[in-house]
Amino acid sequence: MNRSLCSRAHAARRLALGLLFLPAALHAQNAPAERVDATINARIREEGTKRSQVLATARMLSDGFGPRLSGAPGYTAAARWAVSELTRFGATRAVLEPWGTRGPAWELTGHSLVMTAPFNLRLNALPKAWSLPTAGTVRGTPVMVPSLAKPEERKAWAGKLRGRIVMLGRVSETADAAERFAPGAVRLTDAELDSMSRITEPGSPKDYWEDFDEWDVALVEHRAMLDWMGREGVAAVVEASGSELTIRSTKYNSAISSRDANIPAFTVAREQYRRLQFLVGRGAPVTLELSLATRVFPADTIGVNVVAELAGSDPRLKDEVVMMGGHFDSWHAAGGATDNAAGSAVAMEALRILVAIGAHPRRTVRVALWDGEEQEDYIGSAAYVRRHFGDHASMAIKPEHARISAYFNVDHGTGRIRGWFLQGNAAARPVLAAYLAPWKDLGAGTLTIRNRGSTDHLAFTGVGIPGFDAIQDEMDYESRTHHTGLDGAGFLVEEDLQQASMVLASMVYHVADRDALMPRTPLPAPRKK
Repeated sequence: MNRSLCSRAHAARRLALGLLFLPAALHAQNAPAERVDATINARIREEGTKRSQVLATARMLSDGFGPRLSGAPGYTAAARWAVSELTRFGATRAVLEPWGTRGPAWELTGHSLVMTAPFNLRLNALPKAWSLPTAGTVRGTPVMVPSLAKPEERKAWAGKLRGRIVMLGRVSETADAAERFAPGAVRLTDAELDSMSRITEPGSPKDYWEDFDEWDVALVEHRAMLDWMGREGVAAVVEASGSELTIRSTKYNSAISSRDANIPAFTVAREQYRRLQFLVGRGAPVTLELSLATRVFPADTIGVNVVAELAGSDPRLKDEVVMMGGHFDSWHAAGGATDNAAGSAVAMEALRILVAIGAHPRRTVRVALWDGEEQEDYIGSAAYVRRHFGDHASMAIKPEHARISAYFNVDHGTGRIRGWFLQGNAAARPVLAAYLAPWKDLGAGTLTIRNRGSTDHLAFTGVGIPGFDAIQDEMDYESRTHHTGLDGAGFLVEEDLQQASMVLASMVYHVADRDALMPRTPLPAPRKK
């Protein structure tokens, strides 16, 4: 795709930025004070602490169904369970809403990777998602190939890799000291939060398409490499994990949704890969044996999002909505507890709390748990937005666009919510600041003008809808759990999930109950074809 934005879009964006960065104090002076309902907040606190169900929900999503890879049986079973739970919680509507065709779905059913010579070593390895299965066991001496990313690199290896197991990429001879000595889990410090709040420029990604294009370029380049390896007859690929301490499988490698000539591919623990690299480099008679069993489902698999509502109480405003959610699908290495059963459970719990305390917001509160965020750049939420609100490319806007106030996204692990990324929406700062103020004692209170990319709120901001992504304590999301085999329910922190659920419930209630819709940034310009 890689289409550049037209000059008119650049001019519009410069004008928009000029308007956005008026001092927040000026907005606060000109806007009426926001009403904060202390009684509702007190009820939210009591329900969210004394009768919380968020950990039970997150644990069931994490451990009860298997990986929730988009379209796989685990996703379908978990989504149906979520609908039943949201109904039990008292949602006035809870459904699986189709968003379109997702392409083939994939499920891992078995794998093995062993070095049998010059001695036996069972390798700690994870197949890459959407890898095609092997025809039985593949045996052979691996060949070390530093890189096949560029056309000239592939040309140098043409005709030399048929039937071979390729060790793709070299790693350093010693483990990364910075990673080894970094703390295993961290929280945002007061200084870091203060720094975030003082930022004056949103930064990258500047818009929906900048974020999309970064992904698309990487995917197109990888597809070219996969196609080439398929034509060359490569038997299998083995790569090193990007982490020294866990096996983290890269997101887009061997994605069968690309309809390429995919091949069996594995990510191996970095230290074990380092050992293979040493043996192959010194000419030892290394032999690998590998097998991979997968199921590939039909290409016309229908994707579904989980959608539920608490109906608004004001006859004049009930057709307007405030949305909250996060992606429901997971990676295949584990149960996807922190990525993103946690965020899904927090959104479900926020709705449960509002129902349980008898809250009657004037507008409708809608929960959406998205399909396909891991598969290919948040396709489930993007398709939902196109169906309900508007098209990201043409900026053809639908009637529902005028009736949504905001979307709040939770997708960064088990850590508590510390505030929100404003995505350049400076006018929203005083509104959200008023609603966050009662939660400062639980660590929430930071607002930053910064943009945050690579998750579902960008589908909303991409058509001019206020979309806010949660600032969360990272904990050990990047160091241990993200896309690794450790992403299980044991790494969830109940107190943090409770805090996040209460903060989210309060935010969506107050936005749904205010007199006006949330302030908006100017509508993005249409994308140049």
